[in-house]
Formats: sequence, C-alpha cells, structure tokens
Amino acid sequence: MNRVKVSVTVDPDVLQEVDSYVGEHQGLDRSKVMDEALALWLARRQDEAMEEQFSGEGAPAGEVEAWRSIRRAAAARRLQRS
Repeated sequence: MNRVKVSVTVDPDVLQEVDSYVGEHQGLDRSKVMDEALALWLARRQDEAMEEQFSGEGAPAGEVEAWRSIRRAAAARRLQRS
C-alpha cells in the first residue's frame, strides 16, 4: 500500500504518552499509533453515517418506506416457513 507522509501538530502531553507507550511495545512506532487512531476515527464517522441513515433523518424521500417494505416482506417469508 502506498503511504503518504503528513505533518501534524499535537499536544505535547499526548505525544509524551504516545512515545511512552511506543517505548514499552516493541515493533510499535508513532505511525502505527496514528494509523490506529485514524482507523478508529474513520470507524466512528461511518457509525455516525449509518445511524443518520437508519434514523430516517436525511434519508432520501421514499427510502425509509422502501426499507420498511423489504423488512415486512422478509419477516412474512420467514413466518411462512415456520
């Protein structure tokens, strides 16, 4: 995977904690810590987007009702098999 080098400004206390943690864990470095932090940030954004989508707020007109219809049809099929 191609990687991009970036420069960030962080709180010195946070950096000290990261460096301390990295120093105690062989094979770990600042970049790996940042990768994990950014992956967690991205996962949170995706969770928020899904919550918004499924709450019905901001969903395109008709989409919520279409999903309800699909859900009802799936439930009816499942109940018929039982």
